[in-house]
Amino acid sequence: MEKRELANIGDFFSKESVNMPPEKKWEEIFSGWIDKIDQEKMMLNLFELKLWFESIEEFNSSSYLENLIFKLPSQAERNYEFYVLSLYQSSARITALLKELDFKKDKYFLNFEEFVVEKILEENMEKSFPNLKELYSPESWFYSFRIFLQSFRNLLSEILRCDQVSQKAYLSIKKLYHRELLSNPFLISLLKKQFIPKMDKIYQPDISGIISACKDKIIRKNLGIFFILSFRILKINNFIELNLNKNKYLDMAIPLILSLKKNLESIIKFNDSALWQSLQSDPELKKKLEPIGEIFKNLKLEYKKISDGELPVYFDGNSNKLKKRRMIQNIVIIADVAVQELIESVARLFKPDISGNSIFENYVSRKQKSIEVKKKLIKLHTKINDYFTSKSGIAPSEIFFDINQFMETDLNYLLYKDWNEFLSYYDNLSRINFSAEFEPTLRAFHSFLTRVLKEIVSEKK
Repeated sequence: MEKRELANIGDFFSKESVNMPPEKKWEEIFSGWIDKIDQEKMMLNLFELKLWFESIEEFNSSSYLENLIFKLPSQAERNYEFYVLSLYQSSARITALLKELDFKKDKYFLNFEEFVVEKILEENMEKSFPNLKELYSPESWFYSFRIFLQSFRNLLSEILRCDQVSQKAYLSIKKLYHRELLSNPFLISLLKKQFIPKMDKIYQPDISGIISACKDKIIRKNLGIFFILSFRILKINNFIELNLNKNKYLDMAIPLILSLKKNLESIIKFNDSALWQSLQSDPELKKKLEPIGEIFKNLKLEYKKISDGELPVYFDGNSNKLKKRRMIQNIVIIADVAVQELIESVARLFKPDISGNSIFENYVSRKQKSIEVKKKLIKLHTKINDYFTSKSGIAPSEIFFDINQFMETDLNYLLYKDWNEFLSYYDNLSRINFSAEFEPTLRAFHSFLTRVLKEIVSEKK
């Protein structure tokens, strides 16, 4: 998209001549930048840029990730190649986004950041800085950071040529990156803001109507934050899927998945504290909260599927590229289903006739999906039953094929307790490898499937 050149840098300042503190002036300038991006219809690009920066921060500081990657206790034996490679891949996308969101300096060749700093110093400092204007003026707001990232990638590529990347080398890289990031006021302001109204705006008419119609101020505020956090997770999922489809390097998705994990933690914490308390304060809403409480509990368990079940598979030594790709797809499915169910349930508190189909495109509820799951579970249950009763001689390998097929397509639609138990039986069946323990374990698995099918039937009633 062609960028329009700024006619006058003064457009970013208030026309009023009143004195204001530097912090407030900077906030006005930053808001002007956001407005300009909004005019260019590039808010989604801004969301992605913010997402990548936040993802890298989480990636670089996650003790959870470190425990998954490193099984060795000794730091000297650890190879940080995965970290460096992920930073190398991610920095390329960040550079592209910075170029899209950058604006050239105005026709007077004034550098925006230097202009702001000079003005603030002139109005708030007694001592003058005569050499300030002699500083080199780059051509745009992010020019220096983009140049840094290009050099940074060259450095990372050289480091990746080594047989092993030490912890010391990785920490030095991280420090270098942070030092440059901290020197850019726009990027720091972007990272510090939890909410940006124009970027976080909810365009779904039913949801925005529910928020605006809420009379209680506290409930309206918490409801708005809840929906913003929820839709943010769905947007992160979209970018994970997009990255998975367009990029052959699967490692590049890991920082985004860690950001997804952190955002799930944030909404769980918010639901348990602010939202739940404000909903309980309304006597009429309190009567309807029992099913919502169950949905909140389910979200925590779905989160465990990701953090304890799927993501560790990525770093399993036996996981090939196909298995890793499927793991990422599973994470997206788990988060999508859980959050869409959550949004629909909370919306129904205020608008009982609303359905997920009116909120989301191609929506399939967990209850609708359970019908398909039930059919496939019946097929698997029957196959195991025939193995014990039929004389046709069904091979154990055929049963494993059906189990694997179910795991690839439908396992993630089971509730956590059933999902976890299913995986446990599968691991046991794989471990015993058709030994004398195989048939007793298969019978126990058959009984488990019988119970799950009965529960699905009772839920429908």
